[in-house]
Amino acid sequence: MKTSIAIVSLAALSACMAGVAEARPGSSLAPVGPYHLSPARGPLRPVDLAPFKGRASSEILAGPSSGLDSSWVIYTRLAAHTLPQGAISLPVDHTFLVLKGSLDIEIGDERFTLKPETLALIPAGVPHRVWNAGGEEDAALEVVTPAPTRDLASLFRPATPRKIEHAAQYVRVAPPLGQLVSGTGHASLNERVLASRATGSAHVLERLNDMLPGGGRSETHLHPFDQVYFVRRGEMTVQYGMASYQAPANTLVVLPIGVAHNNLNNSNQVQSIVTLLLPEPEKGKPLGAGVTMTMTGGGTPPSSPKHED
Repeated sequence: MKTSIAIVSLAALSACMAGVAEARPGSSLAPVGPYHLSPARGPLRPVDLAPFKGRASSEILAGPSSGLDSSWVIYTRLAAHTLPQGAISLPVDHTFLVLKGSLDIEIGDERFTLKPETLALIPAGVPHRVWNAGGEEDAALEVVTPAPTRDLASLFRPATPRKIEHAAQYVRVAPPLGQLVSGTGHASLNERVLASRATGSAHVLERLNDMLPGGGRSETHLHPFDQVYFVRRGEMTVQYGMASYQAPANTLVVLPIGVAHNNLNNSNQVQSIVTLLLPEPEKGKPLGAGVTMTMTGGGTPPSSPKHED
């Protein structure tokens, strides 16, 4: 089920990004192309991968109106051979992480082609636009953060391309994945950081984690910030409060601030995920705290079926 958002600004943005509307000199983009809101409201948000009509599908998996106060997380697919349209800018940061195919992006007035495991981090106020000149459908995970309002549409503004000094610095290719470390705990995450405070990203830490079977286990803990996982490959076992979930590939896992949680690769294959800290704490501030959970009245923590929201 898809819930369409009938907002002119969002629809116009969809046209900008996906080439849905024809570009005509002096014309404005028509309100076409649906953004749709995921109906999921629980910790697991599976992506709707059904075929789509037109040139684009952008599913808002999480945001301030659906349990994630800090940011919006959007799964966007562009059909092959889409065309560039008018540039936009936002008053907050905007990231694109390519998951599949290739994504063409203009930052300021410079153009780049992004392959999988490449991130574009667009700072607030920088004009940009994306399209897909390739011959196959692409997919990207977008993050818009922070969230100064619940009205996402109000953040997208038409912009004029202009020279941005050192625009290439905003394109980050993940380091090659070397030999995976086994075991449990932080080392088993085999992390590859794409954006962090150390690289100039104050509002999101975005990294890739790849875990061997059995990897990823840590003590049950909570954070003073929102955390999000996107499962690229494999399956993640997630403890969320007193419940346990199985998150398969193409699922967003939303862990709001203060929720006790844990995660483990309990499968027999390598698990690959995107991890978001929203935001990464400043240097010297705590990342979180361990939690001891005790069942009262006997019994064990309940388990939840797959895909339960």
